[in-house]
Amino acid sequence: MTETILHPYKNQIYSDLIQQHNINNLFKDSEFSNIKSSLYYTPGFNRTLDNVIWKRPYASEICSNPEFIVKEANRFDLDQGQLGNCWFISAVSMITQNATIFERVCPLDQTYDKKYYAGIFHFRFWQFGQWVDVVVDDYLPTINNRLIFCQNIKEPNEFWAALLEKAYAKLSYSYEGTDAGQTTDALIDMTGGIEESFNTKDIKDKDQFWQTMGIALKHDAMVGCSITPDPTEREAKMTNGLIKGHAYAVTAAVRVKLTTNEIVQIVRCRNPWGNEVEWKGAWSDGDLNNWNKVDQHTREQLHYQKQADGEFWMLYSDWLKNFEQIQICNLSPDSFEGQLTAQQGKHITWRQTQFDGAWIKGQTAGGCGQPRVEKFFTNPQYLITITKTDIEGGDGLCTVICACLQKYTRQKRQQTGVQQAEEYINLRLYKIKDSIDMSQVGEGHKYYPKDLERQDDTGAYINKREVVGRFRIKPGNYILIPSTYEQDKEGEFLIRIFTEGGSTGQSLNIEQPDTGPPSPTTRNEKYEFNDGKGEDQSFSVMQWYDKLPESQRNLLKYGGIATVGVGVLCCLGFFSRKYCCKKKNSNKNKQSVLEY
Repeated sequence: MTETILHPYKNQIYSDLIQQHNINNLFKDSEFSNIKSSLYYTPGFNRTLDNVIWKRPYASEICSNPEFIVKEANRFDLDQGQLGNCWFISAVSMITQNATIFERVCPLDQTYDKKYYAGIFHFRFWQFGQWVDVVVDDYLPTINNRLIFCQNIKEPNEFWAALLEKAYAKLSYSYEGTDAGQTTDALIDMTGGIEESFNTKDIKDKDQFWQTMGIALKHDAMVGCSITPDPTEREAKMTNGLIKGHAYAVTAAVRVKLTTNEIVQIVRCRNPWGNEVEWKGAWSDGDLNNWNKVDQHTREQLHYQKQADGEFWMLYSDWLKNFEQIQICNLSPDSFEGQLTAQQGKHITWRQTQFDGAWIKGQTAGGCGQPRVEKFFTNPQYLITITKTDIEGGDGLCTVICACLQKYTRQKRQQTGVQQAEEYINLRLYKIKDSIDMSQVGEGHKYYPKDLERQDDTGAYINKREVVGRFRIKPGNYILIPSTYEQDKEGEFLIRIFTEGGSTGQSLNIEQPDTGPPSPTTRNEKYEFNDGKGEDQSFSVMQWYDKLPESQRNLLKYGGIATVGVGVLCCLGFFSRKYCCKKKNSNKNKQSVLEY
């Protein structure tokens, strides 16, 4: 893994601060103080939190022998507390299974050893294209001398998980800021990866999806799953032991040959509560009827244990039937479905381009284009030029992975007091027509429908922090347009574009000049207007242009119906197609209808 460039969060430089403190002068974080606003911002969020006392683990305030990590970190170290952040706990349990990633997020050279202890710790997170180093003190929320949030119940003197949770709460502006979220959001924040989301009802080829998930896990991707929440009850428990609206981690997916020679596909999941609330169906911990068909050696390889630790196995078919949402966070784009290079012993280098952008009211927040299509093309645009096909594709196509990530959504949540601050967003991909001479388009100028052919999009508008599209396209010039559903919705975002072969990217932010009056060669040409009721009426192009409303003049630029210099659209019939403009012809039996 290449060296990571770190940016100090809140301008707090860990290396400087730790030099200024020691066991006799412990660090106290002024940027995340021991006050109620660090716990919650919504009145009545959790009345229990009014009784919180902040304590340090050291000096017997919580325990007599605190340690940062006991032996080694693993997925069983995290038990969820009195906070709806199961999505974060699940994500952390996943990264513990990848030592390189875990050590980047959670530096291991931290300790409670008196010789080095200074009351200061730090953790790293990926934020909108860069890694930030977040410093915290080790004051933790307690009630009756016990931690109330994330902790290790089995080893209560271990504190890395509770401190990591505090650092993420600081990044989210409060502990409440981490209440409710998507597992993939936390995974992206700890890996810089890209997510894929699936609804199990949309999975038609179950064998292909098994392969997709298997390839992802082999590439160290992080996988999570959940069930749609019950609108009347938070985290409602089902009779089969699963919890609605709860985030589970998928830690393995394997084929197992039974002593009966039957081969089964099973999936291992973990409930972040880390207790007895587990799946009760086939292949659960207590299903000895099935586990007795697995030889002892294989059981050991699978780490099968009948324990109330939150981890359990399920039949793959049961997993698909019961879980409804699946999220995969790929650590790099080459772990996406169809990329088999790792199995073939080869390595493909992906190229990444990223842009910071914003939707600005009245300028670049054009919405989805309904009802005014021309407004859509005021949204930010990004030019992608693809020059080479995929190395191993063989079909003349290129893989392009595009992502749009909304920034500062948790900050917006706290500022506005709403539960979800993500806008409904979408990405659309257009191809610039081969007939367009791009040298005649000004540097940095936007493109409009007359120049473009729509290729694909990321699906329906959705209020997620990030949307991702994976496209297979021919080499050429393309335009990527991110948009919100509603017009004039403001927000900042990060665009990431991954390609396998040669490519370049450019942000386009200059509107093309407005379409001017008709040229001298066309301004005097005569046309006829017919509304299907009265007599045909003659008019000149100039007469027509002079009477155009501003909105319809814009349609000439954005809509690409025609260019005034070479022809005229039937402006009066644009919406209803009820009217027709026809160019007068000397041959009474022929008429040239202007297409639109």
